[in-house]
Amino acid sequence: MTARRAFTVFAGAVALLAAVNLLVYRLYRREVATVDAALTDRLTALGATAAHSYAAFQDPRLLETLVADNHLADAYVVDAGMQVIAGVHTRPGTLELSRVDLPRFKVALEGQRSIGNGRVAYFPITRTRVLGLEPGAGFYAAAGELRTTYITTVGLSVLAVAVFAVGLVLLLRSLERARLAYGRAERLAAVGQMAAMVAHEVRNPLGILRANVELAREADPSQRHDDMLSEIDRINRLTDEFLALARDVPLETRSVDLGALARDIAAQAQLAAKDARIEASGSATVEVDRDRLRQAVYNLVLNAVQAGAHSVRIEVSADAVTVTDDGPGVPPELAATLFEPFVSARAGGSGLGLAIARRIAERHGGSLTLEPSERGARFAIRLHRA
Repeated sequence: MTARRAFTVFAGAVALLAAVNLLVYRLYRREVATVDAALTDRLTALGATAAHSYAAFQDPRLLETLVADNHLADAYVVDAGMQVIAGVHTRPGTLELSRVDLPRFKVALEGQRSIGNGRVAYFPITRTRVLGLEPGAGFYAAAGELRTTYITTVGLSVLAVAVFAVGLVLLLRSLERARLAYGRAERLAAVGQMAAMVAHEVRNPLGILRANVELAREADPSQRHDDMLSEIDRINRLTDEFLALARDVPLETRSVDLGALARDIAAQAQLAAKDARIEASGSATVEVDRDRLRQAVYNLVLNAVQAGAHSVRIEVSADAVTVTDDGPGVPPELAATLFEPFVSARAGGSGLGLAIARRIAERHGGSLTLEPSERGARFAIRLHRA
């Protein structure tokens, strides 16, 4: 899936969500109108009945029962001079003007009920008295629950889009990593096939050349042939690296003590690097191919020594083997392509050691990465524990 296709999918999902939310909003507004109409009808019936009953019995207890049974905030009777005659929470006396909707109050004095959308509903009792009803929060609870349900629905839909977007981004990153890994595997396969052909063609002549040099040395020991044999051995090692890159034999995994393996590698590398100090620490037991992992770690240690490091440390943990050195480090311009075949940070390097080490790590289901380090270089082989 490309980024453009992923954006198209995401845009389609957002458009679908917008259409659904628009439909939900219309349903919500229709339900709100229905609930408001029902509450208005209920308040009208309550006010008309209460006004008629109070006009007949003049009993203030009617107002208390009305407030208690219908979740009203207050109920009171006011005369034309704004004097409170009786009330549940409003004391007798002059009514505060801030609580009065004068135009609607005058309409009620003229004998017409006035509900509207204000805080108070007015109902005529007589030509000089008006019943005021103030609905409380409980009276409008149904409308509040409807609003809460709508907000929750919208919030969940937005959350679903956010989760979908995050999942899509993670999927794209995973696909991009897989694409890069597949491309790298294809390049390694092509390089491996070419390397195998070259190594096969070179090894036989090298064997003949070495045999002739050894015969010549036996025939005339006074002549120096060590340099020639050393160069032949170096070319042989190079062909071995070519073949290691080309081979893709199945892993033979078993339980391995990584701490013991690291110490063994350090001791072997110490023999080849007289001027460097190579140490190993840590302990862990995992399922790996011992020989392949040994080759990868040894390549990292050997690269560090050949780059000029005086101290190399192999650290073992439950899911990683790290090789840290105090050498010159890796130039920033090479960091992005360091693990590609034939890319080397040192003069004379074949550029195959890190490529082989990374291939071994990936075949174990892990990875080989260059990690930040204050001094020198730090390589980490991440392993998936069996």
